[in-house]
Amino acid sequence: MSQIDSQIMDNPPDSFMAPDGNKYLTIRSIVYDSWITWQDALPFDKDSRSKLTQEIYNNIVELAGRIHKLHQSLPNYKQTIDPPFEFVLWWDPEDVDPLWSHGKSCRFMIDNFSAQDVQHYNSVRRGNKLIVKPLTRRLVEVRCAN
Repeated sequence: MSQIDSQIMDNPPDSFMAPDGNKYLTIRSIVYDSWITWQDALPFDKDSRSKLTQEIYNNIVELAGRIHKLHQSLPNYKQTIDPPFEFVLWWDPEDVDPLWSHGKSCRFMIDNFSAQDVQHYNSVRRGNKLIVKPLTRRLVEVRCAN
């Protein structure tokens, strides 16, 4: 066994079981060609991940898709070579608020953009239907509009 194979066997990549029964790596993009990965949305506690239902999975995918579309509308999007997002909160199965316990909200920052910038670019993007709430100079909270 090679050293790389040995390292992988000793420290396997993080994965999760989706509601459809498939196992995915958490470094996988939630939506195609996006910097947003499942490790951004899933709780750190691996036992909590067993509470991922098809509804919650769908909510996370929908929100990630809308955030990805927002990101595509930002200046210099095509020049992005490193993940620009820092997600600080997304799906929390222990929260009593359904926005958080059902994966309908998240909080994040985007490199080189203020919260006001994110709010502005969301407002000029037609059909994106995100509600953006600035929380700090850089941190925003978003959820899908109906």
